[in-house]
Amino acid sequence: MQVYVVQVNENKTLAIIAGFILCAKPANIIIKFLFRAFSIETPDENPGDSEEKSLPNAGKLIGITERLLALALIILGQYEAVGLIIAAKSILRFNATQKSEYVLVSTLLSFGIAAFAGIVINLIN
Repeated sequence: MQVYVVQVNENKTLAIIAGFILCAKPANIIIKFLFRAFSIETPDENPGDSEEKSLPNAGKLIGITERLLALALIILGQYEAVGLIIAAKSILRFNATQKSEYVLVSTLLSFGIAAFAGIVINLIN
């Protein structure tokens, strides 16, 4: 009978948990604060145009999901996959320039927060 001993680094485990928590709601609050600090306004939706309507809070859910996915991939060392996600998201085209800029800024901030958290977690031994 063989016994396997798994050594768990409690500090890294706590850092991973904290990183995933940070990439959820606190990151939304940080991004919202940065938008206010730099006077970036949310683009107006066109309620009269049925093609331009979007789901309420869909952007928040997309942001949380992309940060959690990016953080997981960075922790696993799959940096190429993170680049693929960013490239796939950049394929989205918007007619309104203001909305395109808003999406670009929020995406860069979102991936920046996830990358920062992932790099800090990977530095913990």
